[in-house]
Amino acid sequence: MVAQHCFTGEGRFARLMRMAFPSKANVRKEGRRERISLISSSDNQWLRRFRACLGGDEGGDGIVGVEGVRLVEAALGSGLPAEALLVSASGERHLARLAALIAPGLQILRTTDRLFAGVADTQTPQGVAALVRPRVATFEDVLRSVALVVVLVGVQDPGNVGTILRAAEAFGATGAATCCAGSVGAANPLGAKALRASAGSALRLPILRGMSTTILLAQLRVSGVKVYAAVPDGDSRLGRLSGGFPRLVRPWEADWKSPVALLIGNEGAGLGEEIVRSCDARVSIPQCDSGKTRGVESLNAAMAGSVLLYEAMRQRGGIRSFSG
Repeated sequence: MVAQHCFTGEGRFARLMRMAFPSKANVRKEGRRERISLISSSDNQWLRRFRACLGGDEGGDGIVGVEGVRLVEAALGSGLPAEALLVSASGERHLARLAALIAPGLQILRTTDRLFAGVADTQTPQGVAALVRPRVATFEDVLRSVALVVVLVGVQDPGNVGTILRAAEAFGATGAATCCAGSVGAANPLGAKALRASAGSALRLPILRGMSTTILLAQLRVSGVKVYAAVPDGDSRLGRLSGGFPRLVRPWEADWKSPVALLIGNEGAGLGEEIVRSCDARVSIPQCDSGKTRGVESLNAAMAGSVLLYEAMRQRGGIRSFSG
């Protein structure tokens, strides 16, 4: 990767010809020339960049920060362009695991555990972080093959967003989209908490971010994609077949084999009535009648999305058979 010398001025880094890495973690392989620098000041420009990106600031250039050995491994293993890799003294032990994924010429930055903790977004950092550039998805990317698109409308909790994206990849979704619900925005799927909850799925799954719900629904209709609105089982609208509301189906009654988009609404407000009216059908997950006056009000967004996506995979024949 081309060096960004604005962050590597002579007064900022000490260039090390040889590093005291353990032999298994030695990232200098034959034919490779990683550039390794030592950071000893909290005012270093690289540390400022890592702190901003790990905190969710993409800086206007599309670069995001990933932290932790599994997320860094997922990012580098997905072939995403990487700007730099930051390791602390205790994080050096993970370099052996990452060595085969480190591109020639990648800027490798070493620092102390204390300075790394100052830029990390986690309470117990593993000492490994990277700056990467996620792929920019197109509408055609999310509709590849037989489309199965999960659309998050005003889902604000980054844990829910990440969990849904993880389920989406696991159950064969072709892509995802995040949309606002009126003035209510959706959590950034590439934010630190959402990335951790997705276990790297947010880096691999094509995602359309910040789209207008109205525009997206119009594009889906033109493309011949059925749109299902996920609604709570106890929603008072479930029994209303008049007033422009689409029919109600249970998960096993819906046709998931054709191109489908599944809309999941805000954690508290759900999907707006106008959005529900514009869908082809409403789909709800029945719950056990415990006979109690107070039971589970509804499944949360991540759980409901996972159940529905699993049913889609089941209908599409994507379940592996196990013997024994």
